[in-house]
Amino acid sequence: MTNVDPPESVPEGQKTKYRGLYGKCVKNKLQKFSEQAKRENLRDEIDVQRNHRKLISYSIFPFAQGNPADYKFITAEPLEELDVPNFDFLLWNLDGSVIFGEAKSSIPSNAQTVVNQLQERKKVAKDKKEYIEKEYLGSEINHMEFVIATYINHGDKIAKEIIETGAEFITWVVDAHSDTLGIRHVRPSSFPDNLEAEEPDAMLEELDRRYSHDVSSLNGELDRITTSFGQADVLPTSIIVDRLRVVVQSRRVEDRYPCVDRGDVVDYVSNSALNYSEERIQGIVDDLIEAGKRINFLSDWDDDRADFKIVSNYTAKDDLEQVLEDKWVDWRIKRMVDKKRTECEERVLAEMDRQTRLGDY
Repeated sequence: MTNVDPPESVPEGQKTKYRGLYGKCVKNKLQKFSEQAKRENLRDEIDVQRNHRKLISYSIFPFAQGNPADYKFITAEPLEELDVPNFDFLLWNLDGSVIFGEAKSSIPSNAQTVVNQLQERKKVAKDKKEYIEKEYLGSEINHMEFVIATYINHGDKIAKEIIETGAEFITWVVDAHSDTLGIRHVRPSSFPDNLEAEEPDAMLEELDRRYSHDVSSLNGELDRITTSFGQADVLPTSIIVDRLRVVVQSRRVEDRYPCVDRGDVVDYVSNSALNYSEERIQGIVDDLIEAGKRINFLSDWDDDRADFKIVSNYTAKDDLEQVLEDKWVDWRIKRMVDKKRTECEERVLAEMDRQTRLGDY
C-alpha cells in the first residue's frame, strides 16, 4: 500500500481504497517509464540547443564585428516578443535592405519540412513589415531577402530542396573547421517550373542570380568570409538550461563559494552584442534568476558579498556548467514523474466517483 495522503475530497472510509488504487497506478506507470532513455533525450536536447546557438553566432559574427557590404547585425530572434514564428537574426543596410536569417544545425531527411517552416516565417516577417520598421529599424524597408544558414555538410541538401520546390531562400554554409561562412550554389536534379529561361545554361545562370544577394558586393564579401562563434550567448527562446550558462559565465568565487550578483548577469546580457532593449534585458535576467532558483541552481544568499549563491561545491566554470545540466535534467525528470502521479490521482478519483455513482444508482 502506498503511503500517500489522499486528497481531502476522499471520504475517510475510502482512503485505504484510494491508496491501493493510486499505488497500483503509479507502480504501473513508473515501470513503463524509461528514465535512462528520457535522460539521454534531454542531453541530446541540450546539444541541439548548443549547436543551434553556435550556428547563429557563426552567421552573425561578421556583421556584429564589421559591416560587409554595409550590412550590420540588428538583433537576434526578431519578433520573438510577439510570440509568432520568427527568424533567428536580422541584418540591415543603410539602403533599406534587410536580411532575415534562420539557422539550422541539422536538416531532417524530409527537407521539405524545413522549407515549409521557412515559408511560414517569411510570411510573418512580411506581414509585420511596418512593426519591424518602427520597432527595430526606425526607417523604411525597401527590399527583403531571406537566408537559411546551416553547416557545410547539410548545405547541398537544403539548397537543392529550396531550388527544386521553387522557394526563394539563399543558402549560407558554415565550415566550422576553417571558421568560414559562404553562399552555397548547387545544381538541382530538376529545374523548377518558375524559371523564365528555357536553355539549360541560361536556366543555371538564372538560378545563380536568384539564389544570390541583390547587393553584388555582399556576394563577394561572403566568399568564405572569416567568422567565429561565441556571439549569441543569450537567446530568449532557447531552453532555460542553455540560457542559464550566462549565470555560469558571470559567476565569481567568494571564500570558495561560487556566487553572482544580478548586476553581473545584466552586464553580461547587455554586452552579448544581440542588441536587446534595456527593458528586454531586465526581463531576460528576471527569467534567468527565477529559473535558476526553480531548478535549485541558484539560491538567495543572506550575505552582503553577493545577491545569489550557486548551489554547488564546484567553482570552475566547466564543472558548474555540468552541474547546471545535471540539475536541469533531474528537474525535468522529476516533472515527468510528478505528471504521472497527477494523472494517477485524477484517474483514481474519477474511478472512485464512478463506482460511488453506480452504487447510488
